[in-house]
Amino acid sequence: MAIEKIDEVWEYDGSFAGFLTLVQKAFKIQQFPREILNPETALESLFFAKWLETDEQLAQKIFMRLQQRLTFENFEFIQTGFHSTLIGKEVYLLEAIEIALQTKDSLENFIGHPAVLALQKSIRTLLGEAHQFKGFVRFEYVDQYLFSKIKPKHLSLPYICPHFADRYPGESILIYDETHRLLATIQQRKIGFLEDVDCPDFATQEKEQELQADWRVFLKALTIEERINPKLQMNHLPLRFRGNMAEFNH
Repeated sequence: MAIEKIDEVWEYDGSFAGFLTLVQKAFKIQQFPREILNPETALESLFFAKWLETDEQLAQKIFMRLQQRLTFENFEFIQTGFHSTLIGKEVYLLEAIEIALQTKDSLENFIGHPAVLALQKSIRTLLGEAHQFKGFVRFEYVDQYLFSKIKPKHLSLPYICPHFADRYPGESILIYDETHRLLATIQQRKIGFLEDVDCPDFATQEKEQELQADWRVFLKALTIEERINPKLQMNHLPLRFRGNMAEFNH
C-alpha cells in the first residue's frame, strides 16, 4: 500500500541528519509532503513551509535502522542520491526508501519508477564528475601537506578522497571544495571532513613555485604546435576543471 501524499511543504536544514529526521516523521505518519525545501531551494519557493528541526540522536537511530532494513546496495543508492544536486531529491528519496523497504532487489531494477530513474541519472552524473576529478586534481606542497582546491558542480569530494588516500598513503592531504565550502583531510588513509569552512590560507612556497614552473616548461616541450586541437582538448578537459590546474595558471 502506497503512502499517502499530502498537500504540504516541509523545510529542513539541508543536512543528512536533517533528512533522516524528516524520513522518520514521514514514515511515522505514513504521509509524504508534495515538496521538501532545503536552504538552496527555499530561496526560490513562494510557498509557506513547515519547518522540521534536526534531531541528531533520532537521525542516528534512523541511519542504523535503514542500514539494517535495506540491502547494502540500496542503502548506498540512498546516501549517494542525497549527495546529488537533483532538484526535489528529498521527495524522490522518500519514494525510493518506500520501495527499498519492501524488496531485496536492487533499486536499479525499478527505473520504471520516475523517482528512481531521476535519482539514478543524477547519481551517474555525480559519480562521473568524481571520476574526472581523480585525473584532474592538482596538488601543491604547503608546509607538510599536499593541498588542492576544486570547484565541482556536485558534492563529489567524498567520492574522490578514497582514491587519493590509497594513492598517497604516507602523505597528509587537504582538498578544499570551493563550491560547498567543504574541506577534506586525509592522514594515513584516514579521511575526515570539515563543513562550512573557508579555504585554508597558505602561501605557496618557493620550492613549490619552482616545481610548477618546471612542470609547465616540461609540458610545453612536449607540445607539438601543429597538432594542437582546442576542440578535442575541450572534450577531454572542460574549462571548468582548469582553474586550479598549475599547467593553466601562467
